[in-house]
Amino acid sequence: VVEALMELLQDDDDDDDSNEAQIKQEPTSDSTSDLDILLGDKNIQTADPQQSQNSSADVELALARAEYLMSRRPLLLNRVLLRQNPHNVGEWLKRSQLYQTQAKTRMAITAMEEAIKAVDAKKSLNGSPCTLYITLASIYETSKKDAEGARQIYKRACTDLEYDFVDADDLAQCFASWVEFELRQEQWDNALSVSRTSIAPATASSEKTKSNRALRALFKSLRLWNLLLDLEESLGTVQTTKDAYNKALELKVATPNHVLNYATFLTEQRYFEESFTAYERGVDLFPFPHKGAALLWKEYIKAFMGRYAGTKTARTRELFDRCLESCPPEQSCQFYLLYGEYEEEHGLTKRALNVYERMCTHVPPEEKYTAYQLYIAKTVKYLGVTNARPLYERAIAALEDAPASRMCLDFAALETKLHELHRARTAYSYGAQLADPRRDPDYWKAWHDFEVAHGNEETFREMLRVKRGVQAAFSTVNYNAAEMGAGVPKVEVLSDQAALEMIAAREGVNASEKPRISGFVQGKRTAEVADLDEVERRAEKLRRATNSTAVEGGVSSGKEEGGDEIDIDDIEDDEEEEHDELGGETEEQEKTSSDNHVSNVSTKAIPSAVFGGLASTVKNEG
Repeated sequence: VVEALMELLQDDDDDDDSNEAQIKQEPTSDSTSDLDILLGDKNIQTADPQQSQNSSADVELALARAEYLMSRRPLLLNRVLLRQNPHNVGEWLKRSQLYQTQAKTRMAITAMEEAIKAVDAKKSLNGSPCTLYITLASIYETSKKDAEGARQIYKRACTDLEYDFVDADDLAQCFASWVEFELRQEQWDNALSVSRTSIAPATASSEKTKSNRALRALFKSLRLWNLLLDLEESLGTVQTTKDAYNKALELKVATPNHVLNYATFLTEQRYFEESFTAYERGVDLFPFPHKGAALLWKEYIKAFMGRYAGTKTARTRELFDRCLESCPPEQSCQFYLLYGEYEEEHGLTKRALNVYERMCTHVPPEEKYTAYQLYIAKTVKYLGVTNARPLYERAIAALEDAPASRMCLDFAALETKLHELHRARTAYSYGAQLADPRRDPDYWKAWHDFEVAHGNEETFREMLRVKRGVQAAFSTVNYNAAEMGAGVPKVEVLSDQAALEMIAAREGVNASEKPRISGFVQGKRTAEVADLDEVERRAEKLRRATNSTAVEGGVSSGKEEGGDEIDIDDIEDDEEEEHDELGGETEEQEKTSSDNHVSNVSTKAIPSAVFGGLASTVKNEG
């Protein structure tokens, strides 16, 4: 490595000073001798006493040369890299910085000038070519304290078009640095003049201007427009500021923030109608679904309402209608809320409720539940509780399953407060079809608590029957752990048996009775017929006997409408078969059954739903 650096030391370098040139002119043998001296080569030792006396001086000279070489090592390495790729902007900037650390300002300036000539904008890497001019101007400004020299550097880059920039943003950075330089020098007029010149559309005055693509696209640079508008508001007049904003809007280079700043500036200057005009131009330039459209409309409406309050109601309504006509559902909720609040404060209650009704139909599905809740709350506030019932029904019909079940809970809670328990139970029963007990246990807990508090044993069993039916309906639906609410602590709910015991204790009945079959009315049972299954079997035998006598035409009561009497003798054989099936009755019981069977059946309190009009006929014959 040392030998390679020594060879580089022999090359011609225009950046070296006179001492460096003198070292380069020394022959290679001296460099080799210096290396031999430093390495302690014995071959260079001679017996000459004069040469021995000068050996210490040679060592010191060799050390001095080596130290100088090592101090120049970063520059030499940088030179190697630049020879490999002269378009490396980062290495040129590093070279200038190395010279500045060594207090060699002239060499740093020379390096930057060489970089400007060597770097091609199309091949540049590791940095932007505009930084070469900016760095060179900063050296004049800070190191040499030469403001005029720095200004000339910026003129060369920006107005004289000395360098052919490929990207318009590079030229915009040069202009922006020039403006900031003028501001640091407190040359306010110069800064404003440069800023105005930067965004002026290029004219085809020369061949160089025609071929410079960066200059032709410079007037659309957002960086320069932001800088100009800030300077106009700070240093310019009201008219020049208005002209700058209007020009930006005409060229369509303005952003929603520019429109808001323009309107705010006009409002501060008390040009209210012109500020509304600026908003109108902004919403025309950025319509929905642009991201900035919602912000522009919101600020426009707020500014208008803040200015005129409730004096220009028709115009305000027109603004809301225009906004909502083109507003997508995802962003319409905030405007409906503003519209409704305005109608409540300055308009009519009926119009406000109509606005909330429109909101319920236009907002996205995930926000409909909240919209209906607000609509119902406003209706209850202005029209009363009873007018909210149709709204609940419409909301349940319009919502999806999960929010519809929650709406049923709200409806049932409202009816419970009004002591309309039957209507509340109906709401619970309807919403139960939409609530899976595995996924929505809160719904069933609410119904469970309602039946415990206001129901009886029959209504509670009906709730359990509905629950079993819903479970069967949702049995084929599978959910993952997240949807099932994994990790959520379960709420303690009374078991069905405990709830039945609580209801029985409250009503004063025996809760230990066997559960009845749904559809049958409970009746008193004697000791002889204690099993309901036996009664059902006997009733089935009576039906068969009745049908058989009606077909054979045995005994008729003379009535036209199915008044056939039952011939007891014809069914004794059937009763004997029934006795064999029941099995194991005593002889005395058989006699009693054959002699008094009809009278026994007629005296039992069998549910009338089973026999219909047959029971009274048998009783009369007995």
